[in-house]
Amino acid sequence: MSVRKIVGVTFDWQLLFVTLLIPSLGLGILYSAGYDPDLKIDLFSLNSIIIKSHVFLKQLLFFGAAFVAMLITMLIPTRFWHRYAYLFYFGALLLLSAVLVYGTISNGSRRWLSLGAFNLQPSELIKVCVILVMARYLSKTPPRHGLYSLTELIVPALIFLLPMLLIFVQPDLGTALSVGAIGGAMVLFMGVRKKILIAFALLAVVGVGVAWNSFLLPYQKDRIRVLFDPESDPQGKGWQITQSKIAVGSGELFGKGYLQGSQAQLEFLPERTTDFIFCVLSEEWGFSGSVFVLGLYAFLLYRMMMIVLRSKDLFSALLVVGISALIFFHMFVNIGMVIGYLPIVGLPLPMLSYGGSSLVTMLFALGVALGTTVRRNLYVS
Repeated sequence: MSVRKIVGVTFDWQLLFVTLLIPSLGLGILYSAGYDPDLKIDLFSLNSIIIKSHVFLKQLLFFGAAFVAMLITMLIPTRFWHRYAYLFYFGALLLLSAVLVYGTISNGSRRWLSLGAFNLQPSELIKVCVILVMARYLSKTPPRHGLYSLTELIVPALIFLLPMLLIFVQPDLGTALSVGAIGGAMVLFMGVRKKILIAFALLAVVGVGVAWNSFLLPYQKDRIRVLFDPESDPQGKGWQITQSKIAVGSGELFGKGYLQGSQAQLEFLPERTTDFIFCVLSEEWGFSGSVFVLGLYAFLLYRMMMIVLRSKDLFSALLVVGISALIFFHMFVNIGMVIGYLPIVGLPLPMLSYGGSSLVTMLFALGVALGTTVRRNLYVS
């Protein structure tokens, strides 16, 4: 059977469509979020095409690079990821370690490696690498008695706890938690004994108390306190969440209109192009626009689950489970924090927030998932 015939029959064109639609809509939202009426950029030196948003142009370039990365990963055989998973993982760990020594400091955190023309955020790369290694290890080492025992979880736990620690000390609590969520979701997909789940839940409760007293930094504690009482310091520590909730609520049913959001255009809303991009969407497009975008995410995750159900090998299924967990966790936490239900932890909204490392990582990962739909009849581990 030819590859062309397999693509025609099994390739998930619907997943590809929604994968490209979400960041395309994100470009439009970012244009508004970064709109500067005094700016004038003649695109390609054409006076008829004038751009008034720097972040839009930068994200457009990132989108182009991410699209190329997605195409490449779609074409790479699934067995390639299986064969070199550990190599990528340890390479990403070295980059994470390099960040602690040579990383660029911004806003009190050391998260990026300066590579001249652009900055690389290794913590984004490690997410995909953890997915690759977890998929390989779990597919080769399934539970001996149907559900994983405590001793069988030691190696999988180390796989994602090590990068979590390196990311946590940057400090970047949100990204560290996202790596843990990926690893946890993949282990749960394989199955864990109920007693162990209960024990981990109790351990997590204890861990929260220990982390609060011993590990969380003052600003991280402030974010949690503000979550429960933003009015205690509305002009200071509660400013972000207060303005965020105002922006989301003021959009009402159909929004104020494109480029008409007062919270964004008058710059009341901090980090409106990154962590709080959903607020710009809600203010300008309203509840209906927000639900539409959330529906796109839901459809994307639905198509991913269809791939899992149809996968003929465990490695491919685990890859897609990990990528789905990555997208869902980012979406859930980002939207939860901007509407005031979760503390602010600095996680971008997948494929909508500004950022090259995040966008390239997401489309890279989705390219891997799309590639499994082409080759599920060609590779069985």
